[in-house]
Amino acid sequence: MCHKQRTQLDNVVKASLVSFSIALDESTDFSDTVQLAIFIRGVDKEFTVTEELLALQPLKGTTTGEDIFIEVQKVFTSFGLPWSKLIEVCTDGAPSMVRLRKGLIGILNEKATEINQQNLCSKSIRLQNVMNVVVKTINFIRSRLLNHRQFKAFLDEISVEYNDVTYYCEVRWLSKRKMLKLFYELRNESRLYENRR
Repeated sequence: MCHKQRTQLDNVVKASLVSFSIALDESTDFSDTVQLAIFIRGVDKEFTVTEELLALQPLKGTTTGEDIFIEVQKVFTSFGLPWSKLIEVCTDGAPSMVRLRKGLIGILNEKATEINQQNLCSKSIRLQNVMNVVVKTINFIRSRLLNHRQFKAFLDEISVEYNDVTYYCEVRWLSKRKMLKLFYELRNESRLYENRR
């Protein structure tokens, strides 16, 4: 982060936020280094909402809940963020984040008991009934080459923004989100396609 951006972010974060939440995502970059993205969303006295990438911290070695907590703590110290203003934590659902004893959430429960933890709804709201229908429909379209070609041709014919549907991968909630969003955007077209068959 360049000095000017850091200064602007410091001014917003330190001076004016009444409360804030953080979102954490851990992923591996092309050089096999685990990167911890820390996003902040806060509100000031005038109810102005600020959303920014607060930090991108490399995690060298292990990626336990304790390791992640240490990095978050470094960033909080660097920006002068008080734990008392942290009201919510949202994670990517990785085990090192959500374990109740040794995960980040467990450690944060000890540090700040008033934090409302969210796991991007992936653990608390399974959406199983919706997911079953969506996955079954997408698998029907994608699993047979002829169906897939016909569906893509149909989408081209009616000139929609998206030109295909993506397979679902159970790895992360963000995969679920992407697939559901795309399917929702193409819900009418999918229905039309099914009716034409």
